[in-house]
Amino acid sequence: MREVRVYDGDFPTPEQMLAAGPSAPFPKEVWLQQIRPGEFAVRYRDFKTGVARNPEGKLVQSSEICRIFPNLEEARADSLKVVNEHWVVVCFIYDHTGAKVQTVSNTRKLSKYGAAVYAQILFVIAFCTLAGMISIWLLYKISLLFLPPSPSAHQPASGWLYWASYAGAGLLLAGLGIYLRFRFVIDRHVSRIRTKLNSAISPNDRKRFQELNYLSRDPAQRERFLSLANEYQEKIREALKK
Repeated sequence: MREVRVYDGDFPTPEQMLAAGPSAPFPKEVWLQQIRPGEFAVRYRDFKTGVARNPEGKLVQSSEICRIFPNLEEARADSLKVVNEHWVVVCFIYDHTGAKVQTVSNTRKLSKYGAAVYAQILFVIAFCTLAGMISIWLLYKISLLFLPPSPSAHQPASGWLYWASYAGAGLLLAGLGIYLRFRFVIDRHVSRIRTKLNSAISPNDRKRFQELNYLSRDPAQRERFLSLANEYQEKIREALKK
């Protein structure tokens, strides 16, 4: 077995992409050219996001590597070892033409994770539905204190349609409450960040940083662009630390 890099270089940094724009150099995949006929390569991905990982289970990007094996049996055996030690990793086995031969994953752990996620989702839905139904019942009882009594107000309702409608209304009410709470928290957080940024960047600095919108990305102005962009990002980081 041997390990080779998937890409021939590093991905550009955000600053380099800002400065170079569409012409920013991106690395090329070179792993396939290093596989000889009869050999098999294994690449490693996160089971949930598909982001590259290494055989040790760590997230990687431009430093992504793949392992090349002389036969399919060794590739499969090593892949099983990797997924047993790091269940979040899914191994993809390729032949020398780049065709995917097999996918190896820790199905037992992934099944347990999926079952736990679905159970949590069902629990949250049930809890929100129950909370909404209780809220509707309390609103109904409170309304009876102020509204004139009606003959049907105290008649018990039953039937699956009634309870289904009641549960649906409770879930909608709980969803509305969660949405309004979420909007309130986000708006308050955004307002706080905006206040911090306005206090950290003076009007003179703001005028100076507007130059970022007009600087071209030719080599003569690239250094000035990067310097100004780094200074702007540093001020933002300092403001958000407060």
